[in-house]
Amino acid sequence: MKTNTLNKRVLLLLAGLVLLTAVLAALHLTTRTAVPKGTLLVEAQGETVEAALSELTLSPVRGTVVNGKGEETAIHRQGLLLSELLAHCGVTDFRQVTVTADDAYSAAVTREEILAPDKVYLVMEEDAVQMVVFGDPNSKRRVSGVVSLCVA
Repeated sequence: MKTNTLNKRVLLLLAGLVLLTAVLAALHLTTRTAVPKGTLLVEAQGETVEAALSELTLSPVRGTVVNGKGEETAIHRQGLLLSELLAHCGVTDFRQVTVTADDAYSAAVTREEILAPDKVYLVMEEDAVQMVVFGDPNSKRRVSGVVSLCVA
């Protein structure tokens, strides 16, 4: 009889945890940044600008990135330098840019990295934008599904 009561308590506890997880997941999904397709939000100096990707000139981007295991992945896509997007938006004074994906994953790149030739790119994926930082020893700053840039 004690075993049945214990089993019921464990099941109730598990059901409560599943319900709590579902509620928290739903809340998280409502906090995601939504942007119109084909645009990126650029937040700089207290203002937010929608940058339409169709207004920008894309060119071939080729290079290799390395993951934490040392495995190399070749990049062959259309894209543009992050510095070109910032210039298009009128951003010239900055220390770093934090790039955020639609799932809230983010990575920061410094002014020096952004201004370095052929280092930090925004490349086009099928229906999204990806930030690629060439020369990183670990591709953790490879952000897929980019929706916003916060300039500091």
